[in-house]
Amino acid sequence: MQRIGIVGIGLIGGSLALALRRSRPALRILGVDVDARALEQALQDRAIDEHATPDSAPFGECDAVVLAQPAHALLESILPVAASLRPGAVLTDVCGSKEAVCARGGQQQRVVFVGAHPMAGTEFRGFGAASATLFGGATVAICPPAGGPEGERSRALALVRDLWRAAGARNLLDVQPAEHDRAVTFASHLPYLAAAMVVESLSKASDLAPLARELAAGGFRDTTRLAGDGTVGGAASLNRHVPEALRELSDRMRALADELTRDPGDTLDRLGRLADTRRAMKLPPRT
Repeated sequence: MQRIGIVGIGLIGGSLALALRRSRPALRILGVDVDARALEQALQDRAIDEHATPDSAPFGECDAVVLAQPAHALLESILPVAASLRPGAVLTDVCGSKEAVCARGGQQQRVVFVGAHPMAGTEFRGFGAASATLFGGATVAICPPAGGPEGERSRALALVRDLWRAAGARNLLDVQPAEHDRAVTFASHLPYLAAAMVVESLSKASDLAPLARELAAGGFRDTTRLAGDGTVGGAASLNRHVPEALRELSDRMRALADELTRDPGDTLDRLGRLADTRRAMKLPPRT
């Protein structure tokens, strides 16, 4: 791979560009974005070698293109960008919802589409928050290739895996799109939406908000940090499993409220056992 295009030079796309610049200095990186200031900053920081808007980007000169836009814009970009690539090129993405994205990638036969999802991020946005180390030690979910010539799919998959290894990822998970979305519902989307509702609840209690902020400690900060990551909300909106999971969570919260009113002692015992279950979970280390 000699030339790569990255569409969306924000936190994820910008961090990928910086990571590849460090590990593959000879690789030519084309930055594509609608934000001219982000492109200029990325060029000044040498994260990219050249830049363009989506309408004028020379995608046909790229060996691979990574779509790193917000979820709905990313979904709408798949077919137009694929049509602009030369046959044999590879198209991939970073969206946190894979079923709809991979299905869209499979609707064309010009290039091979390989869906990917790096499990990394922060609550901060834009290229100014990008870091060459964001993906260091991270897990990346990679879906089976779709679209394009069948004989090119294994090569495309190898290229995407190599791309994330070069970015610093440690664990590459081969996963089916539907399986990914069912699992990420609980690993990412529900925690984000629950955090967003906690923030909304506090904002509605305007008389208590100043005191609550003064009393806020690690629990509030850790829980609500996710609410700052709006990209998760975009991915959650593409995940068909989220609405039902939200309803089930809502039912559990109502039942918990009833239990705390009726028998707080037994309820606290159950919550204690759940705390033990959480402490026993083996999770990936913080990146």
